[in-house]
Amino acid sequence: MPKSVNTSTSGRGLSQRGQRGRKSSHPYISEDPSTANVDRGHQSSQALPLLPVKTEVPSSQPQSTCLLCHQEMKMAQGVNDARHHYGLCFYNEGAFHKLYPPLDLVDGRVVDEVGKKYSCQHTETCTKRKMGYRELCMHMATTHMVVGTLMAMDDRVGMDSVLASLYPGVEYKGGKTEVRVKVEKGGNYKTADSTPLRRKRGPASRVKVEPRPASSPRIYSVSVPVRSTREDEDVDDPGAVSPPHNSKPPKVEPKAEDSPPLPTPRIDRVHNCLVCGGQGKANKEGRNLNMGDGMQDLKYHYAVCYYNEGAFMDLVDPGEENKTIGGEALELFGLRFKYKCPFVTCSRNTGRGAGKMMGYKEYSIHCGVAHHLLEKVMARDKREGLNEVRAAIILERKREGISWEEMPEVQVEEVQTCLLCNGETKEAKNLSFAGEKRLQLRYHYASCYYESGVYLAKYPPGEQNMDQEGQPRDVLGRDIKYSCEVTGCTIKRKMGYKEFCIHMSNEHRGLLDILREDGRPGLSNIADRLEEED
Repeated sequence: MPKSVNTSTSGRGLSQRGQRGRKSSHPYISEDPSTANVDRGHQSSQALPLLPVKTEVPSSQPQSTCLLCHQEMKMAQGVNDARHHYGLCFYNEGAFHKLYPPLDLVDGRVVDEVGKKYSCQHTETCTKRKMGYRELCMHMATTHMVVGTLMAMDDRVGMDSVLASLYPGVEYKGGKTEVRVKVEKGGNYKTADSTPLRRKRGPASRVKVEPRPASSPRIYSVSVPVRSTREDEDVDDPGAVSPPHNSKPPKVEPKAEDSPPLPTPRIDRVHNCLVCGGQGKANKEGRNLNMGDGMQDLKYHYAVCYYNEGAFMDLVDPGEENKTIGGEALELFGLRFKYKCPFVTCSRNTGRGAGKMMGYKEYSIHCGVAHHLLEKVMARDKREGLNEVRAAIILERKREGISWEEMPEVQVEEVQTCLLCNGETKEAKNLSFAGEKRLQLRYHYASCYYESGVYLAKYPPGEQNMDQEGQPRDVLGRDIKYSCEVTGCTIKRKMGYKEFCIHMSNEHRGLLDILREDGRPGLSNIADRLEEED
């Protein structure tokens, strides 16, 4: 639209400007040669004639219905929207796999679509950043017009007219373009096709690029590692997944049970738990579970749900002492029975958390998540959709090179809280009869009894170390010391009164007598067990 001309200024000002300035070359203002020397100030009252504006309408518009998915396309940006839509449809059909071979193709589908492993081949005129496989294909389809190549290779009825409307003036010869793929030294895929050259917008478009004939192939390089081809892929469940480059191959594992091949998982799928449905406040963690980045949270939640259903009962042995007649675990939370992970290389047995004990519930969930019992439980569950979740879990394990192992023999020990101090210290809450821990239990009870005063009658301090109330004056042995006179005792040094009483009770069976004489329930049983194991 031409700018409006202000004619309200004086003729003098206009004549001065006309002397200094240039003649108007406005395309919509006609100037009569006969009036060229007339003062322009006198023409202010006359209307300026405007020439009609000519607008051009493209001769052909792309169809609004996609020939691939038969859906209506949004055409807000014209052919750009149509090109992007056809690029997505070709991607969903797997048409890019021949042009740009993916790293992890399983049953015709790319397992990892978002991993930043690929880069654009036009390194001189385009971006050098890494992209996921889906992003790479859509980038090549729209930015570098590869979707036109795919259309030229497609023999569906009407595709020629769509190609002509989306890429007018671009000629694709040869119909079905032959694509050659070779592997270069260094691990780069080289692909030759007849994709027309398109320069990137912005500063890079200033780079002069010589046009190529339509018949001469162009070379594209995809920066991906070389994969070794295996004729016989393992079809175990989600299966035929080649390990990542430079990673150890998965160990050959015995199949725990025969099952039909599982579907290829959608790695980016987000769903609600198929066991609890994510319903209610208690199950809010079961919403929006992610089979890609959130795999650890997904496995933990499913393990908790299956534990609540009792699915681990026949897979995780609670041990004979913590088992009811029906085979169920008697105590679940580690108040009486605690479990150690039986896998030597488990993180629970190495590093800072080495030796951490668990209750039966925590132990079952741990084995389900960390030692893959969840896969076995899911194999027995016939709920719809669980096969895909199980396939994603197995796929992750195989890609990490971890093999499935049978559960070793259970390692459980009985623990208790001190019946005298009721667990005032951390040690008092985890007393155990297992192995050398039995010595800690015996010493703890011998120490606890000192504060009760039962040792005054059993081991009198003597008149020299007794006040008027009958209590020992020197407990720590600063002035008065005691020595053990039991035959065969290896402790020869002198001790204070408190240490002497605990020594006699712990090392020379004095504790057994005191436990049996105490009327509180459970203490005599402790004495019997200590005597049996001695």
